[in-house]
Amino acid sequence: MARFREEVVAAMGDGEKHTRRPFERMHRIHEAIAEGRLPNCSSLAKELEVTPKTVQRDITFMRDSFRLPLVYDKKRHGFYYEGEVDDFPDFEIGAEEIAAMFLARTAADAIRGTELADKMRAAFGRLCRSMSERVELNWADLDEAFSRKVPQLPAREVKLFGELAEAVVKRLEVSFHYRKLGADRAEARRVHPLHLGEVDGGWYLIGHDEDRGALRTFALPRITRLKVSGRRFDPPADFDGREYLRRSFGVWTVAGDDSLTLVQVKLSDYAARLARERRWHPTQEVRELNAKGTKVEVCFEAGSLEEVVRWVLSFGSKAQVVGPPELKRMVKEEVKLMGG
Repeated sequence: MARFREEVVAAMGDGEKHTRRPFERMHRIHEAIAEGRLPNCSSLAKELEVTPKTVQRDITFMRDSFRLPLVYDKKRHGFYYEGEVDDFPDFEIGAEEIAAMFLARTAADAIRGTELADKMRAAFGRLCRSMSERVELNWADLDEAFSRKVPQLPAREVKLFGELAEAVVKRLEVSFHYRKLGADRAEARRVHPLHLGEVDGGWYLIGHDEDRGALRTFALPRITRLKVSGRRFDPPADFDGREYLRRSFGVWTVAGDDSLTLVQVKLSDYAARLARERRWHPTQEVRELNAKGTKVEVCFEAGSLEEVVRWVLSFGSKAQVVGPPELKRMVKEEVKLMGG
């Protein structure tokens, strides 16, 4: 458990002018009690320039959350420690909690400017306020310690993302124009939006194309003239967005084909090291082929091979396709075309 000394959020609603943060107040209360001064709420309130109610709340928190053996002596009208207390405890927060809070914050930053981001920020704010008089995370300190490279969406795509996200959540039919890769012009689409997913830094919408009667995947940058209708729809009971993406190496899938193909690729040198450090696919397995770990075989199941070809070519001579034969053929053809 990592120790992380935090400032506690100033108590609100008492009406007094707070001159000290709660964590500092509690330190002062601890010192007065540890010195045997037998302070009470009234004397501490005067010293700390707060109300007796605030002091009582601090003492209750110290006793219940920090497990300090605080006892009030009715005869002498003051607090004392019933037991040995070496020092005032630091607020403990685990590595998992720090990571979760930080990633939640950066997730909201990635889609800032959208209605969804505003809702996420409000929910995050309620979570933090529920910890009032508990802890105030010092975001400046966290930003110095951690960073996350988040793709920054252009302003148009940010607005588009927010509108699509709301349509997905509320199950509202949408219409837009979409230009496929290699197409000369955009085509009108009428879609039931089912899922938004981020793959390799790009956002994609998975939806049921009503005119084509099948699931389709749409890249947000190629969506224009979006309109969200008031018509609600019921999503397919058996649809699972994560499972749909799982069938492909990236986002490409073969319409109407639910079959999966076992991909086997040998990687060597730096590519082998990367394979042990990264997970490119949910079904990925890595088998070491030599004692040094400089040769491995990567296996996973994919429903479409187009993006697997791109992945294999990214390693150049450090990659060798074992199977399937179709992937071998596709890679060879691409290398041949690259050579002119």
